[in-house]
Amino acid sequence: SAYIRGGRGDRDLDLEALEQRYEASVDPFRQFSRAERQRKFNEMSPMEKIVFIVAKTFLGSKEMRTALFVYVLAMHLLVFVTTYHWSHSSTCDSFHNDEALAHFHGGVPLPETPNGVAVANAAMDAADAGLG
Repeated sequence: SAYIRGGRGDRDLDLEALEQRYEASVDPFRQFSRAERQRKFNEMSPMEKIVFIVAKTFLGSKEMRTALFVYVLAMHLLVFVTTYHWSHSSTCDSFHNDEALAHFHGGVPLPETPNGVAVANAAMDAADAGLG
């Protein structure tokens, strides 16, 4: 097939490639290494096999490692930007103004009583009446 198109040079390359492949298949060191890898893989628990396959998939090529790095970097930047935005935005002021949510964001803590919400609401109403 390949030797028809390119002539004798391509045929020699095909034969060399086949010869190298054959020598690799009968190499006792490679056979032993392959058998040991298979033995170790078979000894793994199902969870270890999953982790191994996923790690081999993501870390097996330079492109996948680069993509994983960019993804992790993008997720970190998203968290940092979101945290910065929420910590410096004016929407946090709405927590202070809403009676039911004031205790979540530095407001007056609710008393630990069965009617704590009613007591806190009464205190807020009294504070609002005093200001108005």
